[in-house]
Amino acid sequence: MNVKPVNDQSVNAKPSTLKSLLLSILTLISILFIVLSLQASWNNPQEQTKLDLLQTDLILQATQVPESFRDKSTDDILQVLLGDGNSQNLYAQSLSSYREVLKTSKFSLKQIETRSPELEADDPHMFSKLKQKKLTNIAEISTRMGLLQVQTGDLKGAISTWENVVELEGQSMTTNGLTAQILKGLWSEPTLLFPNAENQIGRTLDGWYRQFALIKLYQAQQRNEKLTELINQSQLEATSAINRLAIVNSIPLVGGGIGILVWLYLLVQWIFFRKASPFHDNSLSEKDGTEQAQVQWLVPWGIEKTWEVMVLWFTAFCLMTQFILPLIFELFGLRSLSSDNFLAQSLLVLIPYVLSMIPMLPTLQFSLAAYRPLTEDWFRFKFTQPQWIVWGFGGYFAAVPLVLVVSLLSQKFLQGQGGGNPLLPILTESQNVLPKFLLWITIAIAAPFFEEYLFRGFLLPSLTKFLPVWAAIAFSGFLFALAHLNIADIIPLTTLGIVMGFIYWRSKNLLASMLLHCLWNSGSFLALIALGGK
Repeated sequence: MNVKPVNDQSVNAKPSTLKSLLLSILTLISILFIVLSLQASWNNPQEQTKLDLLQTDLILQATQVPESFRDKSTDDILQVLLGDGNSQNLYAQSLSSYREVLKTSKFSLKQIETRSPELEADDPHMFSKLKQKKLTNIAEISTRMGLLQVQTGDLKGAISTWENVVELEGQSMTTNGLTAQILKGLWSEPTLLFPNAENQIGRTLDGWYRQFALIKLYQAQQRNEKLTELINQSQLEATSAINRLAIVNSIPLVGGGIGILVWLYLLVQWIFFRKASPFHDNSLSEKDGTEQAQVQWLVPWGIEKTWEVMVLWFTAFCLMTQFILPLIFELFGLRSLSSDNFLAQSLLVLIPYVLSMIPMLPTLQFSLAAYRPLTEDWFRFKFTQPQWIVWGFGGYFAAVPLVLVVSLLSQKFLQGQGGGNPLLPILTESQNVLPKFLLWITIAIAAPFFEEYLFRGFLLPSLTKFLPVWAAIAFSGFLFALAHLNIADIIPLTTLGIVMGFIYWRSKNLLASMLLHCLWNSGSFLALIALGGK
């Protein structure tokens, strides 16, 4: 039976009119902020498209290992990478990937230009910056795409692609435009050599693209000693690329493979040993021949208090991230100082995140003060019960295949739009260990603690007051995803949030869902490190 605690007298009490009005206004502002943030995220390409290109570039680099330097393990890895072993097919597939991303980027630019009157009116500087970012992205993709066209035998198409880059940038030609001019000259008849071509190619291109362009340049310049040096260097880079690809692919392959085995085990358990299955609701017990539901958590407050806590937290979060911290950064010039400093950028991720999430703790303390002491199931941390480790790892492996599948579906449905990740440049471009360590602290320690404490520790149990457990798990998972303010994250993170909610419900230990959260973020972190290593 649903037993009410003695301090439940205020559950059904109506909040004051002024308080309800204030919460309603804050709720409307929060909804408006979420809608505008999701709309803004639509103008950013999904990070997965950028990551796919990074992996494509790694595969191209890995295939440059000469046969005389390959051992059996290297051949096996290359066989997996190339599929049928046809390197020409690899170049065609890579070109197809770049064309798809280029198409998405042009579509995104067209959307920005269509909305240019309202965007310019709102913030001319931001509009100019956003448009320039898209143009630079298109130029960079096109410059590399031209080299793939050459490799697949479409020299005429490559020349046209590089001409389009030069025309796109016009008088305000940047690094990509200059590189496109150099590449066009190298593959023209007769060959045209530009001064400082070697340095320009080195600054703009990397990996296979840099090697392919420099080989053509050294051949045109008849610098055989530089060719030998370049080939030796490419062997080292190719070996490194193979090792990094092994790390990147082992996370979804191994995690997904173990996850499928976990689901098969759970299916067999459900069929033959249902009462031992984690999906069996052990809260149901037989009494007098009928099943009566027992409470999962004693929730001494109603929906109004749950609404109050979440709205107050989100309001404090928005004030901190959108007004207070930006004002401090502007006053002290921190943003400009960190523009080229990855360590400063990582600190400006860690510190604002912690400062924006910390108000959650006093909000919970103040809002729930009248209901204390709470029962022991609330905000439960039990280090002495090692089952939380099994729940955390089991939940992680179970989540991998689910989230991978829905991520692919989401990416296809959104056509590469709907996501922006400020951490990606630091993880994929910085070669300094300290900025990456600080980011790991942010995403693998701070985020699991604060987000699990709020969404699983408070929100999920509170929702069971007026929703079935399964609905409370699903709804709290959706709100968890929505709080990340990216369209591309909603479906994958809702799925992950549901798994974390289920793990917390069954384990009754926040350490279990925190461990799952930490493992998930750490796996993504490691994959990004491997993709971005030089």
